[in-house]
Amino acid sequence: MRDELHRWLTREGVRFFERLGLQPGDRVLDFGCGDGVNSIPASKAVGKHGVVYALDRDRYSLKALEDKASELGIQNIVTVRDMDRLERVLRGENLDAALFFDVIHSYYFTQKQRTKLLTSVNEMMGESGLISIFPRHMEDYEISTVSETLHRLGFRLENTQSVSLMHDGFTTTGSTMTFRKNPGMYNAENETL
Repeated sequence: MRDELHRWLTREGVRFFERLGLQPGDRVLDFGCGDGVNSIPASKAVGKHGVVYALDRDRYSLKALEDKASELGIQNIVTVRDMDRLERVLRGENLDAALFFDVIHSYYFTQKQRTKLLTSVNEMMGESGLISIFPRHMEDYEISTVSETLHRLGFRLENTQSVSLMHDGFTTTGSTMTFRKNPGMYNAENETL
């Protein structure tokens, strides 16, 4: 394993996710996890009493993640291939956080599909959950509509930070946007998604 990737998986990424707001015991969704470049450090940030639900539709990526986690002795990552399976695995438990890093842009989702996804995640989210987005490959209008959707769902932008993180096997720079759910803000009767 390259030194840069190893540092991210074992130290730098762990500190990144702790600063992002992940806490020991949290239940975290890593949506579009790929081979686990974020799932692994997030699993260390939430500790042995937390869990990371690594969701990806590509079974080969999930297998690579499972192998890498096994090699590193990580036991708190649960791989799932779709949102229905995630809901069954959660068994009524709430998510504390969801990570959407370079996955909800127009290459994969229409605006309507993105809204449906964020609404589904909101329904699985605990009272003060957070959603963090690395909006790489997203146009300004896409970022704006995601922000508006999250606002209507009761989330408020908590922070935007410039970051260096691993993406596609290399260190890249950009900004993350982290939204925190505010209890009582979502009003289903007024929602026009």
